[in-house]
Amino acid sequence: MNILVIGGTGLFGRKTALHLLQDKEVSLVVAMDVNPPKDWAMKEIDIYKDRFSFVRGDVSQLEDIMGAIKTYSIDRIVNWAFLLPGLVLQSNPRLSVKVNALGMCNGFEAARLAGISRVVYASSEGVYGPQDEYGDREVTEDDAMHPGSAYALMKQFAEILAAQYTQQYGINLTALRPTIGYGHGGLNPDVVKQFGEISSLPAIGKPISFDVDGTNTSSLASADDIGELTRLLIKAPSSPHTAYNVGGPPTSLRDVAAVVRKYIPDANITFGKQAPPADRGKRGIPWKVSMSRAKQDFGFSMLPLEEAVLIHINDARTEAGLKPITRLINPKR
Repeated sequence: MNILVIGGTGLFGRKTALHLLQDKEVSLVVAMDVNPPKDWAMKEIDIYKDRFSFVRGDVSQLEDIMGAIKTYSIDRIVNWAFLLPGLVLQSNPRLSVKVNALGMCNGFEAARLAGISRVVYASSEGVYGPQDEYGDREVTEDDAMHPGSAYALMKQFAEILAAQYTQQYGINLTALRPTIGYGHGGLNPDVVKQFGEISSLPAIGKPISFDVDGTNTSSLASADDIGELTRLLIKAPSSPHTAYNVGGPPTSLRDVAAVVRKYIPDANITFGKQAPPADRGKRGIPWKVSMSRAKQDFGFSMLPLEEAVLIHINDARTEAGLKPITRLINPKR
């Protein structure tokens, strides 16, 4: 199978491409994005270079997607092209609509025009709304949605649109609803940057400090977990359900810091005194999310935090030209 990964050089797209390339049943992976892969990321892909291609393209331009499909005889599509909430979207809401709404529709429409019957695409846990909407329990894919931002509304819109394309054209579409995604290179919004830099900076010997006390919890999804579940989904001709959560148990910055110090005992990580807001459950996104559906349907389980953090650390070291860490330096800590 020849698979097009739209948004293929971003945090999730890059890891999805890598996991697909590691699968011998995948003939070709084409990453389409506005920017080419970074040199350090290509080091991982280089051993698969005969089965990988990059094509410059903009998801908001249907012609770009169609051109890639025709050139590389694509038969399956993954769409990880999106813009997360942050300064860029606050200053340019039209860009948000072009990428997150029109861009998603373009991916579906390209599949229709090209006769492609299998698409996996990006939704978000943002569609659920605040934790307090569900009480002190894990949110499941069957729960009602309460999106509280333009970004989350566009993710809900994508799922509604996907249902229309399935009903009218028979395309098998599956949404992934990641929680807070983390990995080397994650920079936006602030929570993603925090969970990115807490591993990336100590990995190369740099200090990191936070104003917050580090006790606030989030459900985390490593970019490798997202890439692996995407691989399982896109290889299947269809999925028993139309949407899947991907995210682990409630985890704090302090939890991640403790794991980083197992590998880097002298990691300089400091926290401030700013406690989690008292009303945090009334806004934002959930920190308790069920993964039972993906496990039941596809046998998928998240990486242990220790393993995901080690991958994260070594990605940062690869970019810096440093040797990878291969084991726990201080396993009893």
